[in-house]
Amino acid sequence: MLLLEAANIEKSYSDRLIIKLSEPLKINRGDRIGIVGLNGAGKSTLMNILAKEEAADTGSVHVFGRISSVLQFGDELEENPSDALQRIWGIQDKEWLTMSGGEKTRLKIASALQQNPDLLFLDEPTSHLDLQGIQQLENELKSFPGGVVLISHDRAFLDEICTKILEIENTVPTFYSGNYSAYRKQKEHERTRQFFEYEEYTKEKQRLLEAAREKTQKVKSMKKKPSRMSYKEANLGRGRVKSKQAAMMKNVKAMEKRVEQLEKKEKPRETEAVQFDIQQFTPVHAKQAIQVKDASRSFGDQLLFAGISFIVKTGSRTALIGPNGCGKSTLIGMIQSAHPSVSLSKALKIGYFNQQLNILNEDLSILENVSENSPYSEEFIRTVLARLLFKREDVHKKVSVLSGGERVKTALTKVFLGDFNLLLLDEPTNYLDVFTREALETVLKAYPGTILFSTHDRHLMNAMADHVFVFQDHQSALFSEGNYDAFQQRSLKPDKTPSINQGELLALELELADIVGRLSIPRKGDQKEVLEERYNELIKTVNELRKIT
Repeated sequence: MLLLEAANIEKSYSDRLIIKLSEPLKINRGDRIGIVGLNGAGKSTLMNILAKEEAADTGSVHVFGRISSVLQFGDELEENPSDALQRIWGIQDKEWLTMSGGEKTRLKIASALQQNPDLLFLDEPTSHLDLQGIQQLENELKSFPGGVVLISHDRAFLDEICTKILEIENTVPTFYSGNYSAYRKQKEHERTRQFFEYEEYTKEKQRLLEAAREKTQKVKSMKKKPSRMSYKEANLGRGRVKSKQAAMMKNVKAMEKRVEQLEKKEKPRETEAVQFDIQQFTPVHAKQAIQVKDASRSFGDQLLFAGISFIVKTGSRTALIGPNGCGKSTLIGMIQSAHPSVSLSKALKIGYFNQQLNILNEDLSILENVSENSPYSEEFIRTVLARLLFKREDVHKKVSVLSGGERVKTALTKVFLGDFNLLLLDEPTNYLDVFTREALETVLKAYPGTILFSTHDRHLMNAMADHVFVFQDHQSALFSEGNYDAFQQRSLKPDKTPSINQGELLALELELADIVGRLSIPRKGDQKEVLEERYNELIKTVNELRKIT
């Protein structure tokens, strides 16, 4: 059943064309359409036009049914959701002015769903939601009977929900079938075909130009008489030679014409690989970079967490996971400030990224900010900035004129290209479009140091993490090896054994390994009897804990 049809849509701002929709756009019941594109590509503009929230300069939009919208800006609610719906979304007995960003998003979603719409528009609905909220929204949309049009930078969310992807590139919207992963495969096939067509075009152009050059040279050589031929003999055959020269030059002109008539193919843009110079990197030789033991934190009467313990191995990538307000940012801040409950390797140099972006100098350019205190060459810095979709001329922009997403990219680049070997990243993908998130993953995968990061981005966790630390409630947490999917698989399995603190077990195992080494090669001041006593204690404790894992 057709729910919406749009045609010939154009929209400009200050003489800058934002959207040009030439082909008809149709949305049917059951469609789940994800709109993707770079920041500033016109995603929200197109959605607002389709949702009748904004008028196009030209074209028409016909809607056949009821519309509800959850837009990025604006606090207006179409209708207050029922008490039952507020309870389902965890927002009962809350006042708008005291709500967090996530709670406001939940209220907007509940309000939109209460309208029983045929067509639902969602502009970045996951940007303030924690994992629980994102998964609740996914379940709701899967059972929603109408059509859905959404904008999101959450690739896992787009994969879970979408049946079509609408990409906006250079003002033009283009449909791709399937979810986000299917869209990326289709784009990769397009890129492969473009490379093939460019190579074929280049070969044919080169062949024609070379053939034309050879014939031209041959024509020129025919003007000279052979060395064994007299001038009289040469003059007798000059007419025949001129006729042959004219025919050959005609052939040359035809070849040059064919070169002009070839459909020109531009070479697809290639992205340079990111390879950190290990010689510029200070290694950490200790087995563990961070040890947190019995960490607790409260704000007033509100307990965030108590008795948290875990370790971070040197070179690992550990993701902090938990609901909004559980204390992930606070814990990262405690590590960064070397809180008494935190032990850090002496060789650590910490790079810290948070949402305040207070490491940026507003008066300096992007390149100047990143180069400041960086051990890497300008060429390498430019390579990384290019990977994060900063164009060549963009690197000279002052930070003061940058958008929110551009500031985040600049701050991130300054952190992981600084003179650091441990990165603490608090929600690094916030405000980044879906393509920049992919590029960020590529750069972080190449980073040679240790990374501890908090995020709700499941795709980032699956691509990056080899350990996850999950806040379960105020006084318990789970430390698990593997990425987010591996953690989810373990969580789904029935577990009748007593729960243990995986971080504590790992810390004990590392201490045990250290003591074994010191018993083999004693250090100055080591007392063998004390080490052996501690060794026996550790063996007993570790074996008991291993029995219940």
